[in-house]
Amino acid sequence: MVTLWLCVCVRVWLTRADQDKINRFSTLHQKQSSLQTELESKHQEKEYLTDVTSELELADEDELVPYKIGDSFLHLPLEEVQELLEKSTEKIDEEIAEIEKRIDGNRQVMDGLKVELYEKFGKAINLDV
Repeated sequence: MVTLWLCVCVRVWLTRADQDKINRFSTLHQKQSSLQTELESKHQEKEYLTDVTSELELADEDELVPYKIGDSFLHLPLEEVQELLEKSTEKIDEEIAEIEKRIDGNRQVMDGLKVELYEKFGKAINLDV
């Protein structure tokens, strides 16, 4: 027995607007990948800050704690270091929220473009990522 696979080819005209949509989708996909990497990095940084904050809870209050600012370490009182770490954690939280907002915005645009392009091209185009 011989099995034959037939491919139904459909001719669809690609307009400049269609190509722009495809390019926009591709650009957004690349941005999404970059934003996901950045988001993972921020989550890791937040985890490090949380770990350091937990470790400092065990330190003596009279101790000076080394705190890195730029390329140098300063010996600061424990309370001041804890305040700086809290501010850093808040800043990271804001950055994470901003990145997540951008990711959601891009995803919505990509979903809209996906609907439009699949509507016109059907199975002739693959946008599943």
